[in-house]
Amino acid sequence: MAWVVVMGRGCNPDAGSRSSRFPQQIRRADRPPPATMGAQGIRSVLTQRGSMSETSPDHANECQVLVVGAGPAGVVAALLLGDLGVDTVLVDRRTSVSDLPRARGIHARATEMLRQLGIEPDMVASALPTDARMEVRSTLAEPPLVTIPTGGETFAEVSPCEGIAIAQDVFERVLRAHLPSRERVSVRLGQRLTGLTTDPSGATATLDDADGTTHTIHSAYVIGADGWRSDVRRLAGIDVIGDLLGQQRCVRFRADLTPWLGAPPPSFVRMDATDAVLLPTHPDHRWVSFHIAELGPEDPADLVGRMLGVETGAEVLGDVLWEAGVQYAERFRQGQVFLAGDAAHRVTPIGATGITSAMADGHNLAWKLAAVLGGWAPDSLLDTYAVERGAVARSACATNRLQWEAARTGGQPNIDLRMLDMGYRYASSIVTPDPRFPDEQPSSYTQSAAPGARAPHAWLDHAAGRSTIDLFGRAFVALVATDDPAPLADVGARSRVPLEVHALVDGAA
Repeated sequence: MAWVVVMGRGCNPDAGSRSSRFPQQIRRADRPPPATMGAQGIRSVLTQRGSMSETSPDHANECQVLVVGAGPAGVVAALLLGDLGVDTVLVDRRTSVSDLPRARGIHARATEMLRQLGIEPDMVASALPTDARMEVRSTLAEPPLVTIPTGGETFAEVSPCEGIAIAQDVFERVLRAHLPSRERVSVRLGQRLTGLTTDPSGATATLDDADGTTHTIHSAYVIGADGWRSDVRRLAGIDVIGDLLGQQRCVRFRADLTPWLGAPPPSFVRMDATDAVLLPTHPDHRWVSFHIAELGPEDPADLVGRMLGVETGAEVLGDVLWEAGVQYAERFRQGQVFLAGDAAHRVTPIGATGITSAMADGHNLAWKLAAVLGGWAPDSLLDTYAVERGAVARSACATNRLQWEAARTGGQPNIDLRMLDMGYRYASSIVTPDPRFPDEQPSSYTQSAAPGARAPHAWLDHAAGRSTIDLFGRAFVALVATDDPAPLADVGARSRVPLEVHALVDGAA
């Protein structure tokens, strides 16, 4: 009996699955079929009609999608929109990446998105070597009071990818380096959004250069990915919900701490004598320390020296007061305007929750915009972005609050990282419930083909590093167990929906 698995878009497709069975090998139809493939033969038929959108050439004052903000959410959205053929303009008021300390890594789910975009190898090559352990010390003058392994949870069974330890400034530079390869994406740095109006035809944005020169650009849609102090959110009149957790003083410094912490260093060190947290950020002995704000205006060099408790010759690189909060926007969509990343939800950098969620925002929104602009989906599809990503943002805020309190006290919250990273299920109008799967969210992560869940990972060719995750990217995917996938392929051909059909057949191909 034939079975059909219809998976959704991208690396976190909305799975409408009939089975969790996956092949060991898979072959796309653009290659001649082999004579045999052993006991398990697999034949793939690919049909893809049209592109995600049909676009006009780029013009100086118009585009299909204007992305404001070149952080993780904005750049991921722009890259994917470019891949899907959408005429996109990406603007940012800064001309370079901020070197202020923020996130220090991404989760495996984010690495999967980088894999889809062709960026994973470059990001892995730029990673920070760290040891998966947390230490609690008084100062560096004494041995650790407690050492806690932090790498107990692995993603190897559920993903072809692992998380990557990398400072956000390095991460963003690697992301931006791939923008020139997308011919449909125009990048404009040093332009700030100062005005935004919308009407039934789209949105008109006013952009100012540093020298006061004003530009206007008309687009069908606007993505506001311009950070927590978002100009897009302010101009759209969208309020925020949530709480401030407090302030911390953040000091960036350079010092070789290898004699005390070893190489590679621990990923997290709590310094009890001064109630501070010490984190490695870059391979060239750069660190960041967080201190309670009530310490007052102490010289940062003295603050670092007192925290470390030993003479290290530390060179202070910067000193800022940092405000922590868990907050989210009242709504993620207003007409033609969408919020993504920190503009939509704010968490502390602890646990890399924010950067991973930001990337997932851009990933979720980009294909839906491309579908509507391509004419094969109604505008109502875009409403599911706010439903799906809003639910994840609220959950992330609750989890991040626990992580914040644990970091302040030196504890370790009881959080299933795999569940946090991959376990959420989307439950919007485009997800058809399946009575065989319970509605409630599980407490720990197990791979599932439930509707709205991330498609499960299984190796197609382990030696070659090819996973089922690699089947997703530019189109919907149908996995069929039948000798004749042509009828389903014909359905895709007759519709305007991009569809890839993979036939999985027992026996010789």
